Amino acid sequence: MKIEKDVLRALKGLPNEMLVEVKDFIGSLKKARGQRRRHETEKALAKKQLATIKKWAGTDLGPGFAGREHDAVLYGGGR
Repeated sequence: MKIEKDVLRALKGLPNEMLVEVKDFIGSLKKARGQRRRHETEKALAKKQLATIKKWAGTDLGPGFAGREHDAVLYGGGR
């Protein structure tokens, strides 16, 4: 890509001290991006949610967590 070539061209000739700073900056960018995006893609998030739903499907969680009782807990008693 053109951007990668431009970045590499800009790095050539920089003193080692500055290259260390650039490396640290790149690391901080990667860390910040990782904290903002918990899942790489929406597809990965959907896959994880589906796995959790399948895990609990058909499980009896006791009174208050099935059918209308479940809806009452989540959405309030008026529904």
